[in-house]
Amino acid sequence: MKTYTRFLFSLFALVQCAPAADGVPDNQLRTLGKPDAPRFDIPEITWPDTPGKADICLWKDDKYAAISLTIDDNCRPDHDWWLAQAEKHGFKLTWFVITDGVDGRNKGFSGTWADWQRLADAGHSIQSHSTNHHAKKKDGPPVPEEELHAMYRDSLEAINSHLTNNVADCIAYPNGESHEDIAAQYAIACRGVYGAPNAVNKINYLNVNEGHYTQGYINVLLGGEADSPKWLNKPGKPFRRGWCAVLHHLVHHGRTPEQIAKSVSDCEQRLENLAKYKDRIWIGTFQAVAKYGQERDTATLATIDAGDARIALTLVDRMDDTHFNEPLTVKVRLPDAWRQLSATQGGKPIQARFIEHDGHPYALVDAVPDRGEIVLSPVQ
Repeated sequence: MKTYTRFLFSLFALVQCAPAADGVPDNQLRTLGKPDAPRFDIPEITWPDTPGKADICLWKDDKYAAISLTIDDNCRPDHDWWLAQAEKHGFKLTWFVITDGVDGRNKGFSGTWADWQRLADAGHSIQSHSTNHHAKKKDGPPVPEEELHAMYRDSLEAINSHLTNNVADCIAYPNGESHEDIAAQYAIACRGVYGAPNAVNKINYLNVNEGHYTQGYINVLLGGEADSPKWLNKPGKPFRRGWCAVLHHLVHHGRTPEQIAKSVSDCEQRLENLAKYKDRIWIGTFQAVAKYGQERDTATLATIDAGDARIALTLVDRMDDTHFNEPLTVKVRLPDAWRQLSATQGGKPIQARFIEHDGHPYALVDAVPDRGEIVLSPVQ
């Protein structure tokens, strides 16, 4: 008999979708907006209890929480330093770039397209901070709508036309001034500047909060540590297992050598602290985490065969397949006799890791929604 399991986060009635262009199928959404209510109850890490049963992990590799390290305003003087830190700790970073300045008169700060290609070739993510960083001034008129369209559209097009090994489809709003209805026509996700982590079941993907980079926020995401301040342990812990999109500007900053040295030292110490949690926190690019979350929030997982010699699953979501290609981590309970496994999706090999919990075998399988049937087989 076929057995079916639905991904517990797929409460379609609660998922609020950004306006889609006429004719766009409901299963090919560019982005999700802000939900009217929590999309799901925040789980702890789960362990399916019968062979063939499977869940989609809340975060990649079944990590407890997620953090993205982002840098605004180009900050060319910091590039070498960030590359060294990223290599040291194994992080991948996200730069939100003001594109009109690239190859301009202030190349020392804004960089050249060759500078940004170097970062993309190192595996980092280059995304849009608009063309010109124009935002409404205090007591001034709003930015004209036609200019906002150009700021978002043209910056993404500039990055994609100049860089290889990189796809730009995310935006950081200049000064945090959000225009979600316009951005939704061009981006899969946008970052704001409201200083807080993001509750994993209430993420507004068109205005993702940034979080002040403190050790306290790491403790919030991990559900609170024994030595954390009491306010981090409020009942309900709304940011437990959440996503913190950390915002940086120029690190080598200060008027004196002593101030610059302190700024750099403080940031290096925060990165050292974060690296201690790599086994529990997914440190992913803004784009990767935004893709994973939206795929997860609209996904349906089904077990269609659960035998001793074969487990077969289907995984589908409602997101645009031309943009959303981030593998979801699927945790599958295996028959007790299995000690190793192979995995395919649509007939092609995919990554799968064998793990054990409480004496039972499991697999962590990396699968992209809508790419065909997932088949697990034992390997002697």
